[in-house]
Parts: sequence; C-alpha cells; structure tokens
Amino acid sequence: MSKFLTISLILVGLTAATAGAAELKVAVVDTARILKDYYKTELAEQHIQQQIGDFTAERDKMMAQHRKIKQEFETIRAESQNKALTEAAREKKKEQAEEKLAEVIDFEKTIQEKAASRKKELEGEGRKIQGELGKAIREAIRVTSEKGGYTLVLADGGLLGNGLESVLYVDPKMDVTADVLKILNADKPAAARE
Repeated sequence: MSKFLTISLILVGLTAATAGAAELKVAVVDTARILKDYYKTELAEQHIQQQIGDFTAERDKMMAQHRKIKQEFETIRAESQNKALTEAAREKKKEQAEEKLAEVIDFEKTIQEKAASRKKELEGEGRKIQGELGKAIREAIRVTSEKGGYTLVLADGGLLGNGLESVLYVDPKMDVTADVLKILNADKPAAARE
C-alpha cells in the first residue's frame, strides 16, 4: 500500500471520527466512591461479616466437640495399655480405641466438608450480593445518563475488580451486540437454537 493511500485512509478515518464526536457526550463515574458512599455496600459487608461470625461460632462448637471426642480416644487408648487390666480387658479397650479413632477421623472429615461447604456458600453469597450491587449501580448510571443526555459513561476508579465493566453505560443506539451475536451464532445448529 502506498504512503499516499495510507495517509488518505487515516485522514478519512479522523474526519469521520471528528464528525461522529460532535454527537458524543461522555461522562465519567468514580466507581470507587460510588461503592464507598452507597449505603447498601456497608449493609452487604455487614451481612457477610454476620455470616462469617455465624460460621466461626459453628466451627468453634464443632472444634470443641472434636477435642472432646479426641480426648475420649486418648483416655481409652491409655486404658488399653494399662497393665493392671487383663489381656481380654486391654484387647476390648483397644477395639474401643480403634472405634473412637475412626469416630475422630470421621468427625475431622465432617469439619473439613462443612468448612468447604460454608466457604462455597459465602463465596456464592458474595458474588450474588456483588451482582445485585452492580446491577443497582448500572441502573442508576443508566438513569443519570439518560437524564443528562450522555451517550457513554466511563469508569474512573478501582471498581473493575469488583465486577463492573469499564464502560458502564452506552446509548442503546451504539450497541451492536445483537449484530455480533448474529455473526457468532450463524453456524449454530438449529436444534440448539430452540
């Protein structure tokens, strides 16, 4: 491609961009401040902290029960080694100790499973709350944008890691998602479309 043609294409592109920019009204939103000052953020944090507190209390109760079972095992095991007992009595204590040890191991597994389950629940609850906050924030930005006549709202803050996109609002006339999906789904089997 010749330099002249390349420069001409760039100039045409810049002219088109400048002409389109006259219609563009852009706003910026400080997303970190929105999260900090939105009252539901604090409520969500309190809710999660309450659930963490509930889980901690539940875990502490289970750990106390675990210590009790383990102590019972240690006592029975010590009795199984008592030379003052008959061989048959020591053998019976050994069996009881093995049963108690199995109980200790099973209870440890229960604690681990419960902890994994609660962790998963907390993470799911966190994602759900984050999604609800994000939805409410996006809706408020949409309403504000429509009232102010903004066609594009950009994020100015550290919220991107919290689930919101860098572009928070675009005039629906600028949205080409449906056109892109038509291209992407053009070769989708008919049975999968239904």
